[in-house]
Amino acid sequence: MASTPDLNREPIVRWDRYKDKSPSEALEQIYKDAHASSATKRNWYWSKIKGKRWTSVRARGSAFALLVVGTALPLLAGLSNDPSNRLTCTQFAITFLAVAGLIQLADKAFGWSSGWMRYITTATAMGTATDVFDIAWSKHLISKTTALETSDVQTLFALAEQFERDLNKLLSDETSGWISEFNAGISLLDSAIKAQREDTQKQLDALRTASLNAQAEAKADEKARAEEAAAAVKAKEPGVIDLLLTFKGEPKPVVIMLDGTVAVQEFLGTAWSSQKLLPGVHTMGVRSSIGDAKHDTFSSTIVEAGKIVKLDLKLPV
Repeated sequence: MASTPDLNREPIVRWDRYKDKSPSEALEQIYKDAHASSATKRNWYWSKIKGKRWTSVRARGSAFALLVVGTALPLLAGLSNDPSNRLTCTQFAITFLAVAGLIQLADKAFGWSSGWMRYITTATAMGTATDVFDIAWSKHLISKTTALETSDVQTLFALAEQFERDLNKLLSDETSGWISEFNAGISLLDSAIKAQREDTQKQLDALRTASLNAQAEAKADEKARAEEAAAAVKAKEPGVIDLLLTFKGEPKPVVIMLDGTVAVQEFLGTAWSSQKLLPGVHTMGVRSSIGDAKHDTFSSTIVEAGKIVKLDLKLPV
């Protein structure tokens, strides 16, 4: 589809086109030129209206659809208990609303919707001005009872010239309206988009904070579980009892018992160590001989995981 050229603002109604012609010929040419000027301007607007209407309808439809989705996503996010899903939905909502705002901004900046309305108004006003011109032209000719004269040419040329001025004024008014709407539209859209973006950003910050808190809590729980597991493993680590024997005289052979069971049948020395004892209460015993008699010495102690307990037993021998 070929593009429509810009309007030529050069006046069509000019004196040099009608000099040295009879009044009838001059008036016929003036009338044709005036109508040609009007038709050119009106046709330009009507041709441009189609593109603006097509773009405006689709732009507004797309912006509305994005607005609906962008508004619904945060509501759907509220139904989820997963902060990650809520965060994702809100991020998509911000994206959709931002695109909708950009479409609205483009609509105002390029004048699709407002231009559509202005063009219809201007083209209709030009058509009305053309009708008024035709009525005034016909009224003058009908009122003539004599042949057309040079004065008639001057009068009707002035009417055509005023008609051309009226058309050009409609063009200027439409351009001024476009400039005003462009500036006002940008300001309004900036304010609306900024307010919506700030509101959605607050929701996003709140969800991000909730997500970070949830992650921190999960890490804390995981750390606590790891510490509990480590503590449980450590609690099962074996302990050791270092047994020190104190004799009244020289060391003599003795029997060492652990928890009522003989650990060493015959031990000679002053120090003995148990190995890999489970945490808890343990009883150490030493059986010594006094002549033919046996003498047992016992002592209980608590063995902690991974620790060494020193136990001193004084023997009667």
